Amino acid sequence: MTTNKHDFEELAAPKAAAKELGISVATLRKYSLIVEKVTGNSNYFARTKQKARLYHQKDIDDLKAFHRLSKNSGLTLQEAARQIYAVSEKGEEPKVKEPVCYTSNDVMDTQQVVKLLNTLQKTISNQNEAISSLQKQLNVIQKQNEDLIEAQKQLAAPKDNSDKIAALPDISGVVDDDDEKPKDAAEKREEVKEDMQKSQEEMHDEIISKAKENAKKRATANVHRTLEDMQLPETKEHWWQKIFKF
Repeated sequence: MTTNKHDFEELAAPKAAAKELGISVATLRKYSLIVEKVTGNSNYFARTKQKARLYHQKDIDDLKAFHRLSKNSGLTLQEAARQIYAVSEKGEEPKVKEPVCYTSNDVMDTQQVVKLLNTLQKTISNQNEAISSLQKQLNVIQKQNEDLIEAQKQLAAPKDNSDKIAALPDISGVVDDDDEKPKDAAEKREEVKEDMQKSQEEMHDEIISKAKENAKKRATANVHRTLEDMQLPETKEHWWQKIFKF
């Protein structure tokens, strides 16, 4: 609303203003609310005592420009109102926003878009496969490193078999170091040949020597008998001896 308004200027009611604009009263009310919101002035239009809006001729002219701009420029009502009521106070004609024209070079063909999407999907799939392969190789290398570390620990730590050795039974008194190993058939045949080559006198001496050695071993074995083993067993009395005291 401009300030160059005269008190004697005739004001148009909403019905008359809507008829002059070629719109309905409801549309005029809608436009008026947008104008008041854009200008930030709820009293932009004159009002009656009943708060009904009244329109000056300048208001009707601005609303015509607002209606024409919103229909022909592709702007929203708020954008058209900002342009009209931003310049109406300056007395300038509103500039209609020229539509943007796109050339064939600016717009991609549908087939090109599909081809580009397929290429991107293949690239992403290949990258995922490469990442999966690298992850498997990393797992194998990590497992090998763990095995090597464990092997190094086992080699570095000396094995202590003292507990196992201590658990073995003591056989020092059972096994004799002088025991001869059993002879095989070849060794026995060699001994027979050697014996046949000996003279009868040597054989006689050897038999006597063996007999003495065996006797000595038996005598040594009897030494280990205890005194308890050498005592005579007690003679038991018969029942009739206890009665008659023989």
